[in-house]
Parts: sequence; structure tokens; C-alpha cells
Amino acid sequence: MKLENKTILITGGTSGIGEQLGRTLKDKGNTVILMGRNPQKLHELGQLGFKTLLCDLNDQDQIEDTVLKLEKTFPKLDVLFNNAGVQYNYFLEESLPQAEKIYAEVQINLSSQIFFTQLLLPLLTKDTASMIVNTTSGLGAFPKGNALVYSATKAGMRNFTKGLRYQLRKTNIKVVEFIPPVTDTGMTVDRDEKMMDAAALVETIVPQLEKGKAIATIVKMRLFPAIAFFLPSLAWKIVND
Repeated sequence: MKLENKTILITGGTSGIGEQLGRTLKDKGNTVILMGRNPQKLHELGQLGFKTLLCDLNDQDQIEDTVLKLEKTFPKLDVLFNNAGVQYNYFLEESLPQAEKIYAEVQINLSSQIFFTQLLLPLLTKDTASMIVNTTSGLGAFPKGNALVYSATKAGMRNFTKGLRYQLRKTNIKVVEFIPPVTDTGMTVDRDEKMMDAAALVETIVPQLEKGKAIATIVKMRLFPAIAFFLPSLAWKIVND
């Protein structure tokens, strides 16, 4: 599926990987809709020619209203990138109860994206070839000690993606898992480790999406799930050191 002259929606599109995906895909001649919860950043991106949608995935009413706007404004949707995500870092045994953070991570990273995807299936099935791309994480294969809830949501998203791929196998919708490595974004700004440039990552990933790969990632992230399964002690060291 050539990613040219398509209508593409990217959640979490106002920063990091989502924004870079938008910029790259817009340069390829696509209509790119960036969705986020930062009105100022959405306004700035709108000035650059992006379509924008203000929506907080932590709010079910906003999700439903956003889908109605999409249905009225765009006759079809070719590609959905479920890319939004939040990560809070803390150790459960060392912190006060974190109810608000726990619920927000589960809602934004997993349950709302499942709900949003379900609501958009009628739009996606209108085209002859459509795609859903779900951003997961290596932490969905093996958890990070101070990000257990985030890791759990990404494991859930990996499983949802695999199940959705089989459920939709007889439709026109291709379902792809996108596993980025640690990438230089706002989410990782305080980390003292080697990170991949977001633009370089997107340039690597887009051709894989066009070739119909079930999993879009870089080589070391393709190997990590096997390490996590066969060598969990090594996986723990890789993730937590």
C-alpha cells in the first residue's frame, strides 16, 4: 500500500514520533490529520497545512464527538495510527498509591485506543485498502521496573493488535504493529541512554508499512521479544540497566 494521496489520522500527533510521522507523510502528498490535546500546538501545526483534531483520549465523550467530526468532514479514512501514549515512572513499592496515574495510563494507552479503533472501523472499511498501525513498545515484551503500568498497557496493545489482525483478515484492513526503539522525544528527554532520532526512525518504518509488514520496527527490536522469552534475566538487564 503506497502511502501517497491517502487520508491519514495520527493520534498523539503533536509531538515526538507522531509529529514526525505526520511531517514525513504530509511531504509524500497525503492529507494528514493530527490529533492531540494541546490546542496551542494543534494551532501551530494547522498553520503548516495539517488537519487537526483536539481530543483527550482520557475523555470518552471527546472521543465520540471526535469520531462524529471525522465522519462529517472526511468521506473515508485510509490509515489510522494509534500512536498516543503517556508514561509515568515510579516503583509501586516505593510510592504512594497512584490511582490517577494508573487509570490514565490504562485509559490513554489501551482502553480508549481500542474504543476509538472500533468506532472508526466503518470509515476504514469504506476504502479498498486501509491500514491500522498500533504503536507498542519493547516493554510490551518485557516490563521495565519503574514503568510497570506502561509496560502492561503496551503488552495489552500488542495482544490487541495481533487479535485484531486475525479478526480483520478477511476485510480490506491491514493491521500493523509498530515497535519503536528508545527514541529521542519529549517522553525520553531525561534518559541517559542512546536514543534513535525520530526522523531516522520514521524513514526506516514508512517503507516497511508500504511493503505490508505485519511488524514495523528496527532489527534489534525484532530480536528483543525472543530474548525476553528465552533469556528473561538478560531482558531485565537490557531494560532496567
